Amino acid sequence: AVVSTQSTGLSDLATLLDVLLIMTVEPGFGGQSFMTDMMPKVRYLREHHPDAFIEVDGGLSLKTIESAAEAGANLIVSGSAVVKSDDPKGVMDQLRKTVEKYRKPE
Repeated sequence: AVVSTQSTGLSDLATLLDVLLIMTVEPGFGGQSFMTDMMPKVRYLREHHPDAFIEVDGGLSLKTIESAAEAGANLIVSGSAVVKSDDPKGVMDQLRKTVEKYRKPE
């Protein structure tokens, strides 16, 4: 695992990694607000590594998924938005559909 607050540091190692993870909350506990200021890092990684698995973790919900998917995230970790929902499967389906909408054809 490599943790970097600078996308360029992570980018230098990207070809050696299976998944590039950008934390979109401060690590430690659930239910935090999504940090939109991480999206330029996701966008930078997507532009420089178009085939990479780019994961975002934290604060992902139906309100924030569009921003993450549009920036280039293609793996999503969503805890509170799913488990606190009355329809967890529906939330997961909608998160997946939003990510797929922005995926580039292979």
